[in-house]
Amino acid sequence: MDPMSFTTSLAAGQILAQQLKTGGVHTPAFGPPKHSTIPGKIPEMKGEMAAGSLPTCPMIYAIIADMAIVGIPNAPPPQWREDAGQQQQFGYRHDVPPLPALVPLSLTDLSLKVECQISTAFVTVQGTWVLDCLRSGAICDCLLAVPMDHQGTVAGVEIDLGNSRLYTTIVVPRDEAASYGAKGSPMTNVDDPGTYNPDLFRLRVPQVVSGTRLSLKITWFQAMLFSDGLYAVRVPLILPDYVVPLETELASIVKLTCSINTGTPHPVVVGQFNNTMKETLREDGRVSLVSGGKDTWGDWKNSDFIASYQVWSDKILPNLLVQGPILGESDPRGTFCLSIASPDPKHIKAFKRAVVFLLDRSGSMYGKPMEDACQALLFGLSSLQPEDSFNIIVFDHAQLTFSSQLVYATAPILGRAREWVTTNCEARGGTDILAPLQAAFQLLRMNLDAVPYIFLITDGAVADERKICRLIQAAVTSRGGKAPRISTFGIGHYCNYYFLKMLAVIGRGMSDAAFVSGRIREQMERMLVAASTPLLTNITLSIMDLPSGCEVYPFPIPDLFCGNPLVVSGRFHGKFPRSIKVVGMLPDQTVWDIEVFSSESPGVPLSKVFAKQQLDLLTAQAWLYDDKHMQEQAVNLSIMSGIPCEYTSMIGFETTREKFSRLLHERMQGKKMNVPKFTVGKLAGIALVGGLAIGFGSVAATAGNALIGDVLGNIVGDFGGIPDSVFCCDFSNCDCSNCDFSFLGDCCGCDCSNCDFSFVGDCFDNCGDGCCDPDGICCALVSCLFDSCDNMGDICACILDCIGSLSN
Repeated sequence: MDPMSFTTSLAAGQILAQQLKTGGVHTPAFGPPKHSTIPGKIPEMKGEMAAGSLPTCPMIYAIIADMAIVGIPNAPPPQWREDAGQQQQFGYRHDVPPLPALVPLSLTDLSLKVECQISTAFVTVQGTWVLDCLRSGAICDCLLAVPMDHQGTVAGVEIDLGNSRLYTTIVVPRDEAASYGAKGSPMTNVDDPGTYNPDLFRLRVPQVVSGTRLSLKITWFQAMLFSDGLYAVRVPLILPDYVVPLETELASIVKLTCSINTGTPHPVVVGQFNNTMKETLREDGRVSLVSGGKDTWGDWKNSDFIASYQVWSDKILPNLLVQGPILGESDPRGTFCLSIASPDPKHIKAFKRAVVFLLDRSGSMYGKPMEDACQALLFGLSSLQPEDSFNIIVFDHAQLTFSSQLVYATAPILGRAREWVTTNCEARGGTDILAPLQAAFQLLRMNLDAVPYIFLITDGAVADERKICRLIQAAVTSRGGKAPRISTFGIGHYCNYYFLKMLAVIGRGMSDAAFVSGRIREQMERMLVAASTPLLTNITLSIMDLPSGCEVYPFPIPDLFCGNPLVVSGRFHGKFPRSIKVVGMLPDQTVWDIEVFSSESPGVPLSKVFAKQQLDLLTAQAWLYDDKHMQEQAVNLSIMSGIPCEYTSMIGFETTREKFSRLLHERMQGKKMNVPKFTVGKLAGIALVGGLAIGFGSVAATAGNALIGDVLGNIVGDFGGIPDSVFCCDFSNCDCSNCDFSFLGDCCGCDCSNCDFSFVGDCFDNCGDGCCDPDGICCALVSCLFDSCDNMGDICACILDCIGSLSN
């Protein structure tokens, strides 16, 4: 599907679907599905996923690259005729949409099972689709597309194609996937499945025959979101009318089941569901529900599935669950989970806060990302109380501070801060993260009567990230309990999210990321709300009688907030003690000290619930310390849990049900897997499932993504001392191999006057005086450098490093 974007192919597929129904090409009114939705109760999905042409529920599409195969099963094959010099198929007008097109398959039944386990939701979707848009005997590839809310992680896919054909997935070490020849496309645009996209899982299924019934089972899990005292999960489930047979009651083909296990001994208070759900089980800490019967069909609403349960109570409420080793798992250790529920705000007194906001305004933040980040920052300012103090630092390759010191959040000062943000948050330049972090630490050094917080918002990766982590670790250790809490928010695909995660872990803060611009403001505001009311700080655990100790995730333990219940998990050897002691500091500076007794809950699969949390932290630590042993631990956990990580890959392949069962049995026994032995087609049948790994960021891409007019054009004004020969032409006719870069000297470890820039060549030939936009940015220059010159990112990084040295 390279020639066209995913969304364009979806639109083309809808046109073809209409053509099959009506006998001619009709352009449908693209937009939300026509089935009724709940008005005013459930917020609409935001960001790119809100576009009407994108999937709003699990879908399977036929990938149509040739109109000759399009038709109805068991109908006569198409005929062709010459008409005005053009080849035309009977039954279709000549203005068919451009190919390839993604034609939706018809849905016959769908079941959704959601299991809410403490703070994680496990989702299983099963359904059957029919490939009914091809003529008899025709074959095409199909595409599974599953939209997910809040960065879901797929753990397994099985698609039964009939005739003993099964297409499935499995996680293997990355080098093993490479040895099979499985390839992806990680450097393509966001529409391509090869680019990390946690909002939409895609899997290509090869060689499906017309009339095939595709029976799908897909499982994934996602962290439940906390808001207004409730843990909640949303599953996109709005069924388009064009995939459901006419006159079909949705409730007759859709079945919903939901279970909630809070892990506590208290009754479950369930939130409101979109459709009628009937309880089938209720006991302390647990409840199970199913969708209503025929008597509720008339009230059925075509909407996303949302489940929630209440967490807030009248006091801080800890709970400790313990689970022994699981038979068949490679890890012989047990698992524990400590959850600490926060009380309703009406029952609490919160700490005063001292907050420094750090906002990246580098050139790559230009446009909607910058606008959304600024709006979220203004929201953060509005969350401050008059007794809180704050400051703002915006940074690129330099930094600008709102005030020389922390100021109190009074109405007049907040008003000036909003004006300052609006004036100074314009995207420009490169990215330097260490300097603003150090400045924030300095600003917070003298604050003794409030909890210090740093909120870092960036869209880039920088050099020496490991060094930055070590420096921040040393600064945090030296200040002990008075060290600033660091929360990080990453934007886009160039960040090193494991660097940002480690900064947050070191700083006892939170970490989140947005990969599409439409999600930035929503997710940033959620994180700012979560951290707005700290209740318990400097939390420690005392776990006695474990001779081999235990691993704790995350460590050090973050603070407890009113808007963010605390969940700590861990692994241990031996027998877990009967109780542990939890100690923290309350807002009145008294010590909160409580003994928490452990209990077993066989209904909660703790090792699975927290596998993703532990895997992410293991991966981040393996990156930080460049530790091969930690990498091996991450690989083992990834394979056993079925969750891909940076050191593993998910591969798709065709097999049979019998062969797949044998493969899983050998994996459970710890045997080294030989995947080709179980496939149909051997190596040729194995494909990499792309778009599941974030990566460790790109310093070169970060630098190369800054607007050239800002990176180069403003150098003289900002720093001075750069010769005119750098800007060697009017961008209309220049061989850049002759440009003078000697001003860079050896500031980055090499004599840049000797660096070879000849690869740029004469790429400015097509850029004349008249092609610049109002800001003076030459569009042909930008296009040339970013579309043609592979090395430009490295050169920009080199230049920006040198600029930093020159400015010092």
